[in-house]
Amino acid sequence: MGVDLSIVIPTYNEERRILKTLRAYASFFDKKLKCEYIVADQSGDSTREVVRNFMKKHKNVHLLALPGRGKGGAVMEAFKVAKGSMIGFTDADSATSPEEYFKLLRSMEGYDAVIGSRGLSRSNVLQYNQSVFRRFGSFVLGTLFVRVMFGLSIKDTQCGAKIFRAENLVRVIPKMRIRNSIFDVELLWRFNKVGRIKELPIRWVDGAYSNFRWYEIIPELVWLLRVRFGV
Repeated sequence: MGVDLSIVIPTYNEERRILKTLRAYASFFDKKLKCEYIVADQSGDSTREVVRNFMKKHKNVHLLALPGRGKGGAVMEAFKVAKGSMIGFTDADSATSPEEYFKLLRSMEGYDAVIGSRGLSRSNVLQYNQSVFRRFGSFVLGTLFVRVMFGLSIKDTQCGAKIFRAENLVRVIPKMRIRNSIFDVELLWRFNKVGRIKELPIRWVDGAYSNFRWYEIIPELVWLLRVRFGV
């Protein structure tokens, strides 16, 4: 039998949080679907050791060691080997619970992608501990680039909860250029040309800490401009 859903989990120094996320997702989804979980790891800590120990009793969990690829690059490499008819990704910090992620999957009918959103009126964002710099970065990326430069009517491109139909996704992967954490914008921009995207309100819990660095905003904006204008 084939795989119904491939869930990619990108990790960067997540030794403290990845086990909780894997346990929660495997416990929930393995009772409902034939799933696989692909950890796309760039860590310098013991994240891989934690994952390998979990893999001993969970044969549907796979680990890709991808140092230096960037979040986007790591996710794309995992997409290439994913076997599911539906392929998606979620963050390692359990900001999106398995129950919320399942809501995205149940809403796929009539769409080629469903993405979680923290920017809709019925979204439920808890413990919003983001810094001023991160909020500013999200505003610039969301308002200026996504809506104006890319023509996407999406409120939240950066929420780490997305699911795509594999048949459409494979048409986009070879074209992807952005490898850093802002790859979502390019992914949605390109996917919007080959399939219908639905944005769904989500319950999202902000993590205790973040890998975000404010000085990364400028090179990310440069990359978006290069992709948008084919430079």
